[in-house]
Amino acid sequence: MKLIPIAVLAALAAGCATASDTRAVPGFDASAATFTGWLRVSGGEFQLVQEQRQLRDPMMRPCVSGALPRGLQETAGDLNGAKVELTGRAVAWSSREGREVIVHEGSRISNQCRSDYVIEAATVKAVG
Repeated sequence: MKLIPIAVLAALAAGCATASDTRAVPGFDASAATFTGWLRVSGGEFQLVQEQRQLRDPMMRPCVSGALPRGLQETAGDLNGAKVELTGRAVAWSSREGREVIVHEGSRISNQCRSDYVIEAATVKAVG
């Protein structure tokens, strides 16, 4: 009987989980044209959460990933940690057809939140 090292099994399991492990985000309306929440920006991609306290959590789940067009990414960085309203559209993560990212007007969305949908944003503004 062959024994498979635990590290190999863990790596295989991790690879499987990252390929298809997405989840629904409670309260997220994929048919909406505006999305409001608290913004964290990481590597050109943003993560949107419902409550400010989630920004302190390194895992920050549940959240929805997205990106602004490449030319507006600096704007998103300026609003890191702020409550914002984004306009745009939600896109099913499954629609990427095997690609690792969705490209939105020059920006890459890798779905760091691992949610069922990502946001292709057109605009962002701070809200009170």
